[in-house]
Amino acid sequence: MEAQGRWYPALVEALDRVKQQGSSIKGVFQLATYDHPSSTPRVRSHILRSFVTPYSHPSLPLLISTTDIRTPKVTQVSPNANGVEVVFWTEPTLEQFRISGRVYFVPSPSYAGTYPHIPSPGYSILFDALRQQNFDWEQTRLSTFNHLNGHMRASWCRPVPGTPMKGGYDDALEWPESLPALGEAKDEEEEKNVEEALKNFALVVIEPFEVDFVELGTKPEKRTVYRREPQETEFTETIVVP
Repeated sequence: MEAQGRWYPALVEALDRVKQQGSSIKGVFQLATYDHPSSTPRVRSHILRSFVTPYSHPSLPLLISTTDIRTPKVTQVSPNANGVEVVFWTEPTLEQFRISGRVYFVPSPSYAGTYPHIPSPGYSILFDALRQQNFDWEQTRLSTFNHLNGHMRASWCRPVPGTPMKGGYDDALEWPESLPALGEAKDEEEEKNVEEALKNFALVVIEPFEVDFVELGTKPEKRTVYRREPQETEFTETIVVP
């Protein structure tokens, strides 16, 4: 029986509390990367879409988010330098989860750019376990796309994020406001827009290796650091000063 880091069930419970208090978004986190060409740290907010855990290791989650594969963050990480840090702050529980790990992207199969792929067999026990159960990353990408609301799906049909809008904010008036799920397009133009959005849509997959879990709603306050290696199934636990 593998040891389960207390941070994972605590994070699930904390995010449920956020949702119960009326938030329309269950989990928002900050994702930090490092832009090597300019030697500049970068950070942006992301939405947690789901957790993925292998049947054989249910206490080892992968964090799943989404992005436009054309965004700068994709070029800020490379197959050889794909370390990132994630921070959740959950106000209802007064808890902070600072998660360090490796990030991978799952874009459209037609995407030919450079990005950190899902790791090869033998590198990560989590991904190896998912292979053994025939986990389908492309099907997960498609189902995640379908579960988003129409406005969010349409956001992947815009021009390249970060490029200048020569006509100012009025340029956005010509972009699709909402797109249907796959197979539900009403006409040829809508179908073309859905195809374009899906082409740009990618999963962000984060594998945690270190979690700094701070509990400020307890007396005394607590801080615990959990660590594991890619081929380990247990997190070590170290109690540290908050």
